[in-house]
Order: sequence, then C-alpha cells, then structure tokens
Amino acid sequence: MSSNNQNESPEEIKTSGMSRRAFLRNAGVLMGTTAVGSMAILSACNGGDTVTKTETKTVTVTTAASGGTPATITTTVTSPPVTKTVTAATEDGEVAEAIIRLNINGNDMAVMVRPNWTLQEVIHSKLGLTGTKEWCDMGACGSCTVIMDGRAVLSCMALAIECVGKKIETVEGVAHSGHPIVEAYKNNNCMQCGYCTPGFVVTAKALLDKNPNPTEGEIKNALSGNLCRCSTYPQHVPAILEASEILGGS
Repeated sequence: MSSNNQNESPEEIKTSGMSRRAFLRNAGVLMGTTAVGSMAILSACNGGDTVTKTETKTVTVTTAASGGTPATITTTVTSPPVTKTVTAATEDGEVAEAIIRLNINGNDMAVMVRPNWTLQEVIHSKLGLTGTKEWCDMGACGSCTVIMDGRAVLSCMALAIECVGKKIETVEGVAHSGHPIVEAYKNNNCMQCGYCTPGFVVTAKALLDKNPNPTEGEIKNALSGNLCRCSTYPQHVPAILEASEILGGS
C-alpha cells in the first residue's frame, strides 16, 4: 500500500530500531487524535483490545395522521452495540497505521502498516513479493526466510516496524542478482511442488555469503530449519556444492 493513494500523506517514520510504543505514538498523532491512551498501548502490546461502539442517529419520518394530515416525527435510533478487537487502538477506537520505509532488495519502499503486521505479511501481501511464503506461520518451516543484514531470518517472526533501517533481501533479489544458487537448484532438481524452494534458496545464499566453501555438514546444519513437504532433501547439498564451486570454492 503506497502513501501516494492518501489525500493527506502522514509523516513517514524512518527511525531504525523502532519500538511499538514509538509507532503508536506517531500513528496516533498522524490520525488526528490528541494522544494514544496508556491503556490502548498496553492492550496493543498484550495482543489486542476489545472496543464496543454504539451508534446513535436522529431520524425524521413523515407519517399520515388519522385525520389524513401528514405529521413529521423526529426520533432517536440507537443501533445495537458492535464489538471488535483491535491491535492498537487510538482514543477513538480506530486501529493505528503509519508509513514506514523498508529497504528491500536494494530499494527503499514506503508502505502503510499496522504495528502487529509481520514482515512476511508486508513483503508478500502489501508489496507483492510473493516468493516469501507463509506455510506454518510459527517460525518452524523456513518458507518465509529472508536475508536481513546478512543473516537468514524468519520473516513471519519479525514485526515489520522492527525492520526499519535493515537491509532485506528476498528470493526475488537473489534471482535478479544472477547468483549461481538459482541455476544450481534447477540443475539438481531440488524442487517438486516448489512451495518451500524460495526459503531454501534464500537460506543457501545466506550460507554462501558467509562461507563460500561450506562442507556437507555445514550445509545440512544451515538448512536444518527448512522443511520440504515433498522430501527433496538429498538434492539440496549437491546444488549448494555446485554453486560453491562456481563462486570459487573447492
């Protein structure tokens, strides 16, 4: 979601190492509220707050009186209360949003986010980089792996607001860079359904960035957090060794 679609562009939050409290403070001001209540902040940090709204409207109706003369009646109608759970509520009960800038594949991208959105959700669903998959959403399968500041990171376990100022690389970035790991995975038939493949490729690239000449044991250890529903595990080691050779390893 780009800020270009907003009539009034909120101030962008650019500070690295942003806390959820800082996000809520800025977002609350940007939405025109006077402040973010302390209870709203605490409830946001604890997973959500329940907000009940009752809407009252004044309705004017015209009726026909018994004598045939129309009569105008003004009455107040109160709708049933509506309860919803919000993650970060401002004083008026709305969810706080703000624009942050993420550096992804060498490009600075502005995106409107909420404080509870994960990096995986923002990359995949908001920025359209669909190679970063969601499988388990519990940090157990490795399908959502990205490289952040040189480390393989599970993006489903990182809040997007905590990644401001970081350098993030997705599988699209690996492919566009022409890294030999992509061709090596093709040559060694490392995929069947392919759903888990981006996570493996990104993890393998992170390993080769740190260690261009890994041993078979080091490769297996690096990939130990990546699961494959089709059980293509035996093919990953020779693929990474092939890419290592191209990169100048033994």
